[in-house]
Amino acid sequence: MSTWERLAELPLEIDGYALDPLQATVSSDFERKTTLIRLRGPDEEGVGEDVTYDAVDHEILQAAGPMLALEGSFTLASFSQRLAELSLFPEPPQREVSSRYRTWAYESAALDLALRQ
Repeated sequence: MSTWERLAELPLEIDGYALDPLQATVSSDFERKTTLIRLRGPDEEGVGEDVTYDAVDHEILQAAGPMLALEGSFTLASFSQRLAELSLFPEPPQREVSSRYRTWAYESAALDLALRQ
């Protein structure tokens, strides 16, 4: 049995979520921006980090705020399916690969939350 098969049916209850900006000055020419995704459930929180490369994608997301309908009862598998139905970017990302980074940020927050629940 694969790890995913072991985790896919973990129950997950989401009451809401928050987006927290992070930034670090990497050099005099570059400031790295990321976004923490904090999924909240009853008495617990799960955190994932969106490491999408382009700062503008983080700025747009953070300005839009929590706009996705993520509340409800899921399994990890059904939550991943739900994410696939949603547009995770308020505007198209700068790079195509960014959608994978953002999806994993939400999925890793969901895994963290499900394991805590």
